[in-house]
Amino acid sequence: MGGIQVANIAMGVAGLSICGLGLAQAIIVRSMHKRTRRYFIAFFSLLVAYVTADLLSNFVGGRANRMLLLFLESAFSSVLTPLLTCFLLEQSGETDWRHNRGFHIALGLELVYMALLIYTQFSSAIYYYDAQAVYHRGTYYSLLLAPPIGIMALNLYLLWNRRDRLSKRERFAFAAYNFAPLACMIFQLLFFGLYVIVLGSSVSAMVMFLDIQGEQTERYAKKEAENERLRTEIMLSQIQPHFLNNTLGAIGYLCRDNPEAKAAVNKFARYLQGNMDSLSQTEPIPFVTELEHTKAYLELEQLRFREKLNVAYDLEATDFLLPTLTLQPLVENAVFHGVRGNMDGRGTVKVSSREYPDRYEVTVADDGPGFDPGATLPDDGETHIGLQNVRTRLRHVGGTLRLDSMLGQGCRATIELPKNTAAHT
Repeated sequence: MGGIQVANIAMGVAGLSICGLGLAQAIIVRSMHKRTRRYFIAFFSLLVAYVTADLLSNFVGGRANRMLLLFLESAFSSVLTPLLTCFLLEQSGETDWRHNRGFHIALGLELVYMALLIYTQFSSAIYYYDAQAVYHRGTYYSLLLAPPIGIMALNLYLLWNRRDRLSKRERFAFAAYNFAPLACMIFQLLFFGLYVIVLGSSVSAMVMFLDIQGEQTERYAKKEAENERLRTEIMLSQIQPHFLNNTLGAIGYLCRDNPEAKAAVNKFARYLQGNMDSLSQTEPIPFVTELEHTKAYLELEQLRFREKLNVAYDLEATDFLLPTLTLQPLVENAVFHGVRGNMDGRGTVKVSSREYPDRYEVTVADDGPGFDPGATLPDDGETHIGLQNVRTRLRHVGGTLRLDSMLGQGCRATIELPKNTAAHT
């Protein structure tokens, strides 16, 4: 086995590994558009078949076997370029690419290529294997290269012509897969016997896949953020804050002879205003602002449960930012599942904050019944959603939420905020 053959086998194995990884990732990934996933599954499947045929040709003997493998290798690889034409048209907004002139040209060139490929099985004009199963190029070998080069040129034209309809990452992805195989093809013309196009096609396909995946993942994340913003706006529009504030003001006036009732209405108005302010916030807010909103909630609960609910604060750090509505939902869970979960309905909720060299920590602890960490978290139908919302908000700033509990020993919810994202106020 000569050095060139060893190099070809090494490039084939590397290419097959890359294509197999790309195929597996295309099957597994869920953040990409369904049609895009189907495209890449087909694309990497063809690449796997192409590279496998190329690898096998290094190990089989006999003229007929090598002719068959080369035919399959050429056929599989040739379908990739018109497939790229279809995907490029679709990604650039062509809803019915089957009727696009570019697709018709690519399809026509592919049919010409397949006709020439079939012709090679009966003629030595383009390429042939001699009696010793040694490959030779024929007089008209360059004819076989004309159709795929034509489709590549067409794809580059379409990419340039439709560049304004594609993002920067998409333009780079399509350009990478067009230029890399073309460069490898030119290299093979100059250095006969070294099949770098196998590795070049595999690497450029993976680059294209990762770029398209990254682009669509970003779009998906932006869409989710926009949906969350719209949900908040709808919620705010339904709350009608002016109506509620005016109504509470009127109720407060009616309670003028009952100081306790009037104080309760004022506290509820303050809590409601804090809720509406929090819903309209998209950026992290000062911890003290979130704390004031949480205190308003706890004061209302203490009016409701009287001496049964005890609240304690241990605040060593307050000069930092955190996402809105991250502390109050945890305190609400502590009251509902912790204190109210005790047999006598009594208990303490403690809010603490600490500063460390690399992070800030905010802890909400209760002395309720707790739960088994190995069991399903107790849920009233809203708790899971509330905790998930807190985790989502924290994830946007690199923070985390951790729950620690033991049966009979209460529960502790800990927010961790890295200092590089939890900026000082």
